[in-house]
Amino acid sequence: MKITKKIALAPVVAALAFFAGHAHAAPVIGTGQGSFSNLSSCDSSGSDRDCRIINTSANGSRTQVQWGSQHRRTDFVNPSTLTAVDLSINANTNAYGVRIGELDWYNSATLRLNNSLDELGVRWTLDLRFTTPSGPDPRGGEPFALTIRNPINPTGDSIYGFELADLTNLRNSFSLSGITVSNLRYQVIDGAGAGDSFLQTSSITGRTYWYNDERNHSSLFVVADFTAPPVTAIPEPETYAMLLAGLGLMGFVARRRRRGAL
Repeated sequence: MKITKKIALAPVVAALAFFAGHAHAAPVIGTGQGSFSNLSSCDSSGSDRDCRIINTSANGSRTQVQWGSQHRRTDFVNPSTLTAVDLSINANTNAYGVRIGELDWYNSATLRLNNSLDELGVRWTLDLRFTTPSGPDPRGGEPFALTIRNPINPTGDSIYGFELADLTNLRNSFSLSGITVSNLRYQVIDGAGAGDSFLQTSSITGRTYWYNDERNHSSLFVVADFTAPPVTAIPEPETYAMLLAGLGLMGFVARRRRRGAL
């Protein structure tokens, strides 16, 4: 009797498993590209400049900010640099912690001939473009108003302007068919791996800043999670037949058990 019951349950379990939703891997393909604009509170156009925005061969137009110099008379000798790096986005759902934006920062030990570089401002605009899935609104972007603080002491510098509100605006700027985009966040990777760079929220101002020691490389990423809802398969006629046969066999076994009890 126990063997018969197991045989009866087998087609029912198989049919119910078929009806149940299962995860469907969906590709997410695109790019995250950044650029800089709106330099302020520094000399970007005079004869003795101490800040500028330049093009880079790897990332394109207006993709690096430079400030300071290690030479007293020549501009931009081994300056500090902040680079907007192009990223390729290629993931299959469900995918967590996917990098969609990147900044690389080298904090150089530059000379301080005046106080014009105590603090400067720049705008970083992150542009997202998705080719798969293509709709309904596969392009988005958000400007981040950054403030670079370059004090004499301590030796490290800080960049402010990485707020959660900007990530919310970025998330709301695009949508992908069948894909849920969530949990946008910042992530800092210290190039030296010795804790010389980190992301922290000020207990006084409540603002989030990225700290980096002098002579140190560091990277900041914008990351996100891409998930797809379970897909319920449409059963074939054979599946219905399997389910009905199993239910019928279970009914037959139940009737035999009742008769045996009598």
